[in-house]
Amino acid sequence: MFCKVVCFSIFGSIFLSLAHSQDEDAITKLQNAVLVLQHRVSVTEAQLEKTQTRLTQADVKLQQAEMNAATLKTQLTSQLNTAVKRLQETGVALSKEGARIAMAEKEIQRLKDNSGTTFVHWGRTSCPGTPSTTLVYSGAVGGTGYDTQGGAANYVCLHPNPQWNKYGQGGTSSGMYGTEYQDLDNLFGTKNAAKFLDNDVVCAVCHVASRSSQIMIPARRQCQSGWTKEYEGYLMTSYESHAGKKLFTCVDENPEVARGSFANKNGALMYRVIAQCGSLQCPNYVQGRELTCVVCTK
Repeated sequence: MFCKVVCFSIFGSIFLSLAHSQDEDAITKLQNAVLVLQHRVSVTEAQLEKTQTRLTQADVKLQQAEMNAATLKTQLTSQLNTAVKRLQETGVALSKEGARIAMAEKEIQRLKDNSGTTFVHWGRTSCPGTPSTTLVYSGAVGGTGYDTQGGAANYVCLHPNPQWNKYGQGGTSSGMYGTEYQDLDNLFGTKNAAKFLDNDVVCAVCHVASRSSQIMIPARRQCQSGWTKEYEGYLMTSYESHAGKKLFTCVDENPEVARGSFANKNGALMYRVIAQCGSLQCPNYVQGRELTCVVCTK
């Protein structure tokens, strides 16, 4: 509207000047120019109105977007706070669970420390080098005399430092004798045959902390699947015609002897064990062969 007033005022002045000059052609041209200018002004005003409308609409959209952004921010803040709270609660729960796991692991270790199994390493004063295996003590093998009708049937691993209680009571008793190797016939090697004959048998008591069962398998050198091999050797026992009977015992394939024990005093004796075909199925057993053995834990 301001443009219309100004434009009309200017052109009015021009008309008055031209009227004085009586230049009708100039007036006509000027009138036409005014009409064109008025048309352009109208178009410009229409465009301005459209632009204003668009600006108003954009402003409304901007305000709506700001409102939506504020709402979204509120929602995200709420969700974040909820997530943080859950994480904190989870952290507390994990901390408690970690403490329970630590207690359980401690209890498992305690049970492991108080579990395990033991075995006697016959013929050696040390334990095999298998994992978790430790020496309890080493000593000499004892048993009932070879010609004794009664007494015990088992060999025992005697501690080197006995502890006495009451003694010298008299009366009837059963004797504990040392145990000697007998008639090895080069079982432990030609060079060692004389060395072992009539020498005393040694032993070691071993503890395995990580395994709870032990077996001795006669006529085998390897353990079953899943078992740990502690040692292998030869099956030994008392002589079959002697009065004193002994249990079959697995003596290490590389045995030792007690120092200074070469005197032939008999007592309990150990002989090799050979296969006797007949009631024993041959094959796979072979007549006259010394039987092997293996001690296994699991």
